[in-house]
Amino acid sequence: MAFTLTQVRTGEQKNFSVREILELLGDPINNEIIIHGESYRISNVQGDLGGGGGSTDSTVWRADWQKLPLTVGVSGQDTFSVSLNTTDPEGLFLAVNGAIYDYGINSAFDISSGTLNWHGGFNLEPTDHVYIKYLTLVNN
Repeated sequence: MAFTLTQVRTGEQKNFSVREILELLGDPINNEIIIHGESYRISNVQGDLGGGGGSTDSTVWRADWQKLPLTVGVSGQDTFSVSLNTTDPEGLFLAVNGAIYDYGINSAFDISSGTLNWHGGFNLEPTDHVYIKYLTLVNN
């Protein structure tokens, strides 16, 4: 089954297959989409997938992990000024000496008004290797 959508800017109509829509909405890294709390494999789509071909060029999008290193200047530092190219803070991870910490007020760190606040339960030291990690889509 194909979907026809009209591009807002140009008014041009393009066809998209069920698989293309699921790939856009789902997680391309893990090949899954979550519907009502249950995970489903995108590659297992069955039935009439339609013509698709929504893109008129041969651009391919791929996932790319971004890393933003942070410098711990003094023992016990718990705030860092950050400028991130993401609008989804829930997709951020903080790595400290190879251990990954998740985002949230009740988790190891949060970000508010361009400031990362560390509340991971131990003091950071200048010898610690710290960076923010997040996933982006890049076209080839």
